[in-house]
Amino acid sequence: MNPLVWRFAVGLTPPSLTDNASDASRLKSALCQPGLHIPLTVLRALPAWLRDNDYTVTGCIAATGDPDNKQDNKVVSIGRQGSYGVALDIGSTNIWGELIDLDTGAVLCKEVITNPQTRYGADILTRIFYSMQEDGGAAALHECLVGAVNAVIKSLRGEAAIAQEAIHAVVVAANTTMTHFLLNLPVNNIPTSPYIPVVNAPGFQSPSNLGIEINPEGVIYLFPNAGSYVGGDIVSGIIASKIYKSDTPSILIDIGTNVEIAVGTKDWILVGAGAGGPAFDEGIAGIGGRAAGGAIYDVSLDDGLNVRLLTIGGGRPSCLCGTGMVSLVASLFEAGIIEQNGALIDGKRNVVNSAQGSGFLLHEDGGGRQLIVYQTEINNFLLSKAAMFTLLSVMTHTVGLAFSDVDKFILTGALGTHIKAKDVKTLGLLPDVSEDRIIHIENASLAGAGGLLRDRSLLDDIEVITNLITYKEMNEDTGFMNELQGAMFIPHTDMAKLKG
Repeated sequence: MNPLVWRFAVGLTPPSLTDNASDASRLKSALCQPGLHIPLTVLRALPAWLRDNDYTVTGCIAATGDPDNKQDNKVVSIGRQGSYGVALDIGSTNIWGELIDLDTGAVLCKEVITNPQTRYGADILTRIFYSMQEDGGAAALHECLVGAVNAVIKSLRGEAAIAQEAIHAVVVAANTTMTHFLLNLPVNNIPTSPYIPVVNAPGFQSPSNLGIEINPEGVIYLFPNAGSYVGGDIVSGIIASKIYKSDTPSILIDIGTNVEIAVGTKDWILVGAGAGGPAFDEGIAGIGGRAAGGAIYDVSLDDGLNVRLLTIGGGRPSCLCGTGMVSLVASLFEAGIIEQNGALIDGKRNVVNSAQGSGFLLHEDGGGRQLIVYQTEINNFLLSKAAMFTLLSVMTHTVGLAFSDVDKFILTGALGTHIKAKDVKTLGLLPDVSEDRIIHIENASLAGAGGLLRDRSLLDDIEVITNLITYKEMNEDTGFMNELQGAMFIPHTDMAKLKG
């Protein structure tokens, strides 16, 4: 363990008439950190602590990450209490949190909530325009997000019975716009050419500046973004996936409301992003829902075309998550219930017609409740599928690689846990590669944030990664639209493009 915040225990030489250095100087000298910052709240408590404890002092120190002075750390507390950190993945749709014991590295509990900013718009662009056009819109989005972060932290603390003062660090992985909303920075220039954020590397911030409810002397670190649409969440994912340490090319694909891709090695990394739309998360359909208990994540059709469903937790089907949609569409195609263009075939089993158009009846319970996926929703899914594959293809070819040159395809985000490699290849989400080259990480963004809490040396790795990254702005890429149409079919109109 080499955590972002670590304990210390030192014995100080008591002062005398011939050694009248201040208490603060004495502590810095004992810790061999002359640049150590001791905040005012700690200074106020230090004299009594030293004299009540025979000049032995215990406490916690946080790294500040100053690349020019590695000794410029900060005392966040004195005393014998535990030390804890919170890893956050702030997404457009969901906010994930983990409470981590910084002494052992253990995850004590997890929490996920819907990002309450969704009431201002389901997608990033709608929220950006709200912040720009509505009076007080930017402040409302900031306050909403800070409130959500505090709610996650409070819930985690409550579950583990930990005091607010014992939370010494928060590490945030978020896309560029979410980072700006959290920092209350203007987002006006992010969605328009040349797509410029206010800041790329916000680094360490104080809890009081952001209104985050942890120990007021604690530290908050925000991963750097790589561009307007590739944020700290993908940098954090690169940390977790370790593609920046690989001799051979690997690709990290973070699939959510947006699809973010990083392709690279230890020598270079190219990153880019495109709209995935709601097709890969709970906005997938009218029956869409979060990947939680009761969500359908696997669909299969037996020889008699009977529908078999698997749900998270094994309970009664309640909704369809993104992974379930991938499995459903792949199964429908393999069973001959949809055409290559995704069109449902009338007369096939469970194909129904209603005022909402044709659809596939996925499940009907005893109370008459039906779970139906409609043609329009399948069409939207295929558009998102096409956008993801085209982004992957353009990014790979930009660096002169064929899919056969890529060692590993690492999936994370909304589809990182339960998705089957077979379904991915059936649909043409990925090229036709052997299944051992497809790796799953449940939430690489959250994993990277937790990794930094456990190992502060990753601050140096983050600096290495940001120097390796080249950002490709897909909004200006003319080749993208040229390739998109063929990818809207299952698996593709040009099978040679899937060769891996």
